[in-house]
Amino acid sequence: MRTLLLAVFAVFSLSSLTAQEYRIVKGGVTDSLPIPTGGSDTYALYTPSNYNPGQEWPVIFVFDPKGRGATTANLFRGAAEDQKYLIASSNIDLKSKPIDSIIKTATAMMNGVLNSFPVDPEMVYTAGLGEGAQVGSALPLIYKQMAGVMAIGNSFVNPKYLDRNNPYMFIGLAGNKDYMVYEMESYLRFYDNLNFPTEVYYFDGKEDEWPNTSVISNAMSGFTLEAIKNGARPKDQEFIQKLYEDEVAYTETLRRTRNYYAAFEKLERMEEKYKDLGFEDEIEDRKKAVKKTDGFKSQRRDFNQAVAFEKEQQAEYEYLLIDDIMTANFQNIGWWAYQVDELEKLQKGSNDAKSNMAYRLLGYLDFLTKREFDSIIKSNASIDTKIFMSVLRTAISKNDPEAYLKIISLAGSDGDYETALLYLEDLLKTGYDDMESLYNIEGALDLQFSEEYNQIIKKYLGESKFFSENAEEN
Repeated sequence: MRTLLLAVFAVFSLSSLTAQEYRIVKGGVTDSLPIPTGGSDTYALYTPSNYNPGQEWPVIFVFDPKGRGATTANLFRGAAEDQKYLIASSNIDLKSKPIDSIIKTATAMMNGVLNSFPVDPEMVYTAGLGEGAQVGSALPLIYKQMAGVMAIGNSFVNPKYLDRNNPYMFIGLAGNKDYMVYEMESYLRFYDNLNFPTEVYYFDGKEDEWPNTSVISNAMSGFTLEAIKNGARPKDQEFIQKLYEDEVAYTETLRRTRNYYAAFEKLERMEEKYKDLGFEDEIEDRKKAVKKTDGFKSQRRDFNQAVAFEKEQQAEYEYLLIDDIMTANFQNIGWWAYQVDELEKLQKGSNDAKSNMAYRLLGYLDFLTKREFDSIIKSNASIDTKIFMSVLRTAISKNDPEAYLKIISLAGSDGDYETALLYLEDLLKTGYDDMESLYNIEGALDLQFSEEYNQIIKKYLGESKFFSENAEEN
């Protein structure tokens, strides 16, 4: 987070750029528009079918962590058409660039759009997923007129630098299988305490997954209604009615798919969203109808029990992990593997509350052990501690090659060839096929020339660099 903050303040203002003429597809996505940085970075732009450059438009700047600009713009397309937004969606691969570079490029993208298209400066918004949510939620520190941020699965907040005199709307979205759901709720409480307008939306999904178009549309309507309440958009009762009916249709989908508790929770949030707009009685009637449905009470009970158990487990996992790391307790690796197996069984169960909880706990375990792994490998910890942490990572994240490669490196440099060969074969069993990397592992040079090492590689990949055809094969 500190790195992100420094990157944000490395860009002090939006510089003026010359507006350019673009051939834009109305009602469609125009891809590969250049970001005015002098580099090769681009973005995709969606404009509604009735786009008119003679009037000002609200705009949402969207950041996908993998830079899938056009694909992501299309997720917002239906809502942008109905609610009349421009969508500028970045093609920047956020996972492959340093954060200072990303912030500068994102700022240049905003600047280019604001200077090239007829944007209403009071209705500028951002939306992002994961790392993209962090970038999007940092941009209000640069563009002080920001009207709203839609953060999906993550965010960036620093109370010290937040401008309380320029409040914006914060909309948080979280998948019900995403371990970050509670972190997103803490961000919402932070903004609530500052009296910033907030909304929260939940959807059926894991970390690093975009919600479906219906959820995105409902979330965008939060921006739209807030703009209507503030007088930035005209109060069109017919338009408000359509927004309401679209959202009610979503709750009805939840109810018809027997997600009664989720439908009830959604209706409760709609009460606040549509407050003073004439829908209070109807929403209350719908809530009462859902509460009377067979299955509502049991779903609510299951949800509350799962959440309580989950929070206890998170605290226990963190405590036990630190204790095992301090003692490099290899004997407990089996216990951690058992936890993973049990959670994977729960994922496949018929109880939705427990299944979603299992997804979140596995995600949390993955996050927790990756955090400790990264810290310990970079530290001056003993080789036993580093190997323990690497072995534990393979038990938690069975298909992540990083820990396997690190064990081969550590064991090879320590002369423990038996362990190195064991984890080489375990790595190849996961389907790993980057042969070049297997011959560039630090500390394992002697091992890489050995007959045993090359035999294992040939067994799984069909060839090896130093395999002798005359050598005895297994």
